[in-house]
Amino acid sequence: MTKSKLIFLGLIFVVVVVLYFNYRYNYSAPKLLFISEREQLKISISSIESSPATATPGEYQIIGIYERAPIFRLATEDGEKPSGEGYLSQNAVVDHLNLVELCRKDPSLMVVDIGALLGNCIGYFNQINNFTIVFYFLIGDFGLYAAACGCQVYMFEIQQKYISLIQASISANQFPSSRVHLIQRAVTNAPSNTDMTFSVRSGQSAISKGKFRVSTIRLDDIDWPESSSIILLRIDVSGFELDVLRSAKQLFRAKRIHHLIFQYTAWWNDRAPQQEVIPYVQKTLGAQELYVLDRIGATIYGPLNKQAARHFYEYHAIKRLQTDVYARFIGSNGTSILDAEPYYLGVSFA
Repeated sequence: MTKSKLIFLGLIFVVVVVLYFNYRYNYSAPKLLFISEREQLKISISSIESSPATATPGEYQIIGIYERAPIFRLATEDGEKPSGEGYLSQNAVVDHLNLVELCRKDPSLMVVDIGALLGNCIGYFNQINNFTIVFYFLIGDFGLYAAACGCQVYMFEIQQKYISLIQASISANQFPSSRVHLIQRAVTNAPSNTDMTFSVRSGQSAISKGKFRVSTIRLDDIDWPESSSIILLRIDVSGFELDVLRSAKQLFRAKRIHHLIFQYTAWWNDRAPQQEVIPYVQKTLGAQELYVLDRIGATIYGPLNKQAARHFYEYHAIKRLQTDVYARFIGSNGTSILDAEPYYLGVSFA
């Protein structure tokens, strides 16, 4: 081998060594190859929000809700006030949070109401891949009360008839569209924009037959206002709360959801997911405290101790109990102590 070839090979060796060490200690992956969660494409509220009201308040009977301040108006089909189990204790939690004062100080605070149905109780039978899933949305005016408090409100409902009813309530109260948002999407952990087919079956519903399609949305996929927090998330989908909660995992991880109220039903449907709800809220989402809400009165029980949390599902499944749970994810921040009674599994009325 000639001298010139040896020199040439030596130069190649040196270049390779230099490139190797430069790669090892200075290499950084091209930014375009990695997209953080915050940089992922998000779905804007404006792109999924229901169109402006097509029904006017004059098409319904408008009643006033005067039991608590601030008062507001509610559009109904029959002039009757909505009623349902669990609302007194839910109201006690909301009163404790003092939404009026919180949203007055910070108008960007958000309240998200999933299951915003107004009017009669109705059941939705969802057919996916030959399986039938039953969604029950109970009566409620939760989102409208939060709107009256001055909060930014996001209400989710899937049937057009009740979308129109809620829109009439929004119009009757003259709530601005910039602050009160109504979204016709099914909140699940399925990929957003998945089409689902629902059948309506309810003896109390004016629509007893027929099907309609609705798209899904994950809460984590929504482009929420950057600097705003969800002061309260309320979920009432009778047995499918875990699916909704899983769709908001990133929001909880980022501490953007401060308080949560959800319905707990251990025996209406597939029990395997229901058994996971309490551990998921505690361990995965990081709830600091859990309270149980009385289904009849205004009593709040808790916080749950480890033993009560461990056997909560088993007891409610055996006794076929339905209740509501309040979870706190941030500190008290100087607010008053929640007025609650100790919770005793099998004794407390919840």
